[in-house]
Amino acid sequence: MQYLLPEILVAGSALLGLLAMVVVPKVRGLASWVVLVGFLAAGVDAATMWNVTPSLIVYNSMAIDKYGITVTELVLLAGISTILLAWNAEHFGEEFPVLVALSVLGMMGLGGATSLMPVFLGIELLSLPLYILAASRHTPEGGEAALKYLLLGAFSSGILLFGMALLYGATSTLIFVAYPGIASHAQVWLLWPGLGLVVVGIAFKLAIVPFHMWVPDVYEGSPTPVTNLMAFGTKVGAAIILLRILAFGFYGQAGAWGLLLGYLAVLTMIVGNLLALPQTNLKRLLGYSGIGHAGFLLVGIATHNIQGAQAMMFYLLPYGLAAIGVFAVIRLLEQGQDGDRGVILSDLQGMAYQRPWLATVLIVGMLSFAGIPLTGGFVGKFFLMQAALFANRPGFAVGIVVGTLVGLAAYLRPLQAMFQRDGVSERVRTMRWSAAGVMVVAVAVVGTIGIGVYPAPLVHIVSQSANFYWLKGG
Repeated sequence: MQYLLPEILVAGSALLGLLAMVVVPKVRGLASWVVLVGFLAAGVDAATMWNVTPSLIVYNSMAIDKYGITVTELVLLAGISTILLAWNAEHFGEEFPVLVALSVLGMMGLGGATSLMPVFLGIELLSLPLYILAASRHTPEGGEAALKYLLLGAFSSGILLFGMALLYGATSTLIFVAYPGIASHAQVWLLWPGLGLVVVGIAFKLAIVPFHMWVPDVYEGSPTPVTNLMAFGTKVGAAIILLRILAFGFYGQAGAWGLLLGYLAVLTMIVGNLLALPQTNLKRLLGYSGIGHAGFLLVGIATHNIQGAQAMMFYLLPYGLAAIGVFAVIRLLEQGQDGDRGVILSDLQGMAYQRPWLATVLIVGMLSFAGIPLTGGFVGKFFLMQAALFANRPGFAVGIVVGTLVGLAAYLRPLQAMFQRDGVSERVRTMRWSAAGVMVVAVAVVGTIGIGVYPAPLVHIVSQSANFYWLKGG
């Protein structure tokens, strides 16, 4: 039970938040405080388990290891930033932090899953609250985003569940860490179609090409704090569980799936960044670029080596910090004039001169996305290329370079808009600061630059966390 204390704390904070809404409905913001404290307590407790001996719990369906603990810390960071970005916003109800907590709980469950049952429960738990949160903007665009997300989410869940049924039929077990021992006498005609459907179901959540078209519409229509949670937390959960299923259950058949995932990764990197080029709405641009980043993450899985597992985990933090910083800037701009309208590139005009500190945040985030040196994004892409070369997959490394160059052109467009001298946009003039927003952007900027300048501590953490290979003795 003590190993599940972080999850219990997050679940408890959601229940206490609901209770606070009923008992003291006139105290606005109490649920947010309760959930925020629960997130912080869960993060502290997870950190204390860092040196715990890796083991399987709950009938071998969950793993307690450093990789899962690192995932827990990442998704809690995504949850905390989401709560802070929505702080004191009048159009978010008191149920908002409770739904965020439930979604984060699902992401945490994916971090240590070693059975198909917690995989499905985790994906559904992270998705269902997001369907509701996407509509919390109370605009036609928000309703459209929620409906599209719900329909495609239900479709992908059906594919995932059908694939799991085939895997169970082929192996007679839901514990996918046991698959290597029974793969030789499993029913192959069920095993491989089942694996393919499971990968497709997760690819929808990760937004891998060609399962990506829902992303820009949902990002644009959802409230910015919710988009932040989708962009960071959902990617963490989906990428990690895909890695666990393939690395644990099918590591002996890496030759069959590694190259295919590599091709999908290269296609995703290039297509996502190409589609980001013509966008004028900043959230749509980030949606398409997020597709490209999903391709970078997929390289870490496709290489099928410990360097890839480390590189993927490393990449998640600077990407997440940069995303948090950029979405925080968008959120601050939205709190000015015409907050219901999305932020477009012309709204950034004159920001570099009128709001230099805010412009610095956006510059750092975009340069990190682009992989410019002295940012965390550069170090992350370097490690992914290194993993590809270790795996003797130079084509993957070339794909990273091409995807990065295409993405650079897209990320320079917002920076160009900020330095225009034709005047200052009304959005920049009327934007309002908030203490929570300032806190978020400060952490994002310091973390992004800190990882780029001195990545050694994070390298040490991900090197230790990749010892999850103890499950297969690798």
